[in-house]
Amino acid sequence: MTQLAARPARGAFDRRLLHRARGATVFIGVCAALGLARTACAVASAWLIASLIAGAFAAGKGLDTLGPQIIALAAVLSARALLASVQEAAAQRASATVKSGLRRQALEQLMRLPSGKRHSGETATLLVRGIDALDDYFARYLPQLVLAVVVPVGVLAVMLAAYPPAAVIVLVTLPLIPLFGILIGLYTRSRAERQWESTSHLAHHFADLVAGLPTLKAFGRAAKQTGAIEVTTGAYRRRSMALLRVAFCSALVLELAASLSVAVVAVTVGVDLVSAHNSGGMTGEAGLRTALLVLILAPEAYLPLRNVGAHYHASAEGLAAAERVFAILAETPENQDHRETATAPGQPSPNPDAAALTAACVMRTPLGRAPTIMFRRTVFAYPGRPPLPELSLTIPAGQTTVLTARSGAGKSTLMAALVGFRRPVSGSIAFDDTELSDLDLAAVRRSIAWLPQRPVLIDGTVAENVRLAVPDGASDPAVAKAIAAAHAPAANRTVAADGSGLSAGEAARVGLARLLLRADLLDPPVLLLDEPTAHLDADTEQAVLDSLAPYRDQRTVLIASHRPAVRAIADREVDW
Repeated sequence: MTQLAARPARGAFDRRLLHRARGATVFIGVCAALGLARTACAVASAWLIASLIAGAFAAGKGLDTLGPQIIALAAVLSARALLASVQEAAAQRASATVKSGLRRQALEQLMRLPSGKRHSGETATLLVRGIDALDDYFARYLPQLVLAVVVPVGVLAVMLAAYPPAAVIVLVTLPLIPLFGILIGLYTRSRAERQWESTSHLAHHFADLVAGLPTLKAFGRAAKQTGAIEVTTGAYRRRSMALLRVAFCSALVLELAASLSVAVVAVTVGVDLVSAHNSGGMTGEAGLRTALLVLILAPEAYLPLRNVGAHYHASAEGLAAAERVFAILAETPENQDHRETATAPGQPSPNPDAAALTAACVMRTPLGRAPTIMFRRTVFAYPGRPPLPELSLTIPAGQTTVLTARSGAGKSTLMAALVGFRRPVSGSIAFDDTELSDLDLAAVRRSIAWLPQRPVLIDGTVAENVRLAVPDGASDPAVAKAIAAAHAPAANRTVAADGSGLSAGEAARVGLARLLLRADLLDPPVLLLDEPTAHLDADTEQAVLDSLAPYRDQRTVLIASHRPAVRAIADREVDW
């Protein structure tokens, strides 16, 4: 899990969201333009309201005289509501664009990173619920942040021209709102981060529970998980309520500060009106209009800042989730990390020009022929477990090598490392004496057809699952050929993502059909098969191996299996 405490402090306005999200900068410009228009509407409506009241009470004007101003006021208020609706629509559109972009970038980055470092439940929660929480940031907080800059400046300019003492009061007291907001926001951010950690832990726990539910039910332990769930959800509930208490208290503080400031302005204006006859100040219709204009505009100056403080709490969870997404995006992929030259403390870093030249020399094309694969003193490790033994192994080019090491020795890990999903803690992996770290990982993956021990399935038909083998899809005849060669279920048979509806052997044959389709259409020089016949009876196993025979010619094939029939087709057998 990425530790948020280790990250640098960030402001509430996160430039990285705008930098990585296409169209978000345009949205900021739209918000600024709409903010200026809404400020003009606020000033116009305040002047019209003040003129109507002053004209009716100080000058005794009737509806026939005030009618045009009433119509103008209705038009201004309608325009202000329309601008607010346009801004909301633009915010929702920008939010959808940003969320889509972040999800796509995060998924692309996760594909480049080794697997096993993150729990799937936490990652799924981050990419779905966490990124969805950015709606409040873009739909509410960010527009208010723009208005908090534009509106007070416009209102202060009008108040300064109409009644300078009130403008001075607002100018002096206005910084209190962001000051209190910052102090409360710093506290809220830490609470929001702890809340997100609690959410991630809850997602982690539920994902593990659902994945292991069949085993728990088989051993009668499912009901025992109730207590653990109650503890986890109880902690989540307490953190949520604590965060809501902070949000409500902060709103109270901001409202109190703004109300007291407006009260000072009202007292100042009221005293001036009372003493107008003696001092020659605000008198008559013009004086009342000015006083009302100032009183109506004063709250407008504080309102955007109060809303910023209120909406910041709603967006805090989204910002905390965005921090974790940025932590993923900042991680160095394997093929870049291994190209970095290590330097001892105190020594100068490598020449950046040399590093750029090295990166430019990285092979960007798939492997052109069946390569020799070499593991050179590689050591793999998993969190919370002792590292696997050091291994040096050569897989001959153009031959079939079967790994027969005991379960848990690292056979599946070796195959996952060849496609970049596992990273050795020491040692290296090479194709034809070229380090894997010096090859383009995407090109290497295009040169490999891999059948994992548990093929991933999607909701759909068998044919749709098999078509996942190639990025551009495949024709029906090509899919039918692969399904027939793998002795997989019928192409139109329905498959569920959890594997229901298929036996373990049928699921393995769907994965094998996927591998064969990839071999037919992309002609990869390397085939990796992890326990391809583990769940098959002897007759089906032999039929599958016979279908696989033509695909082994002129390819480097690596198979992990203990089955005698599979070992019989090996050119070389390796145990350790």
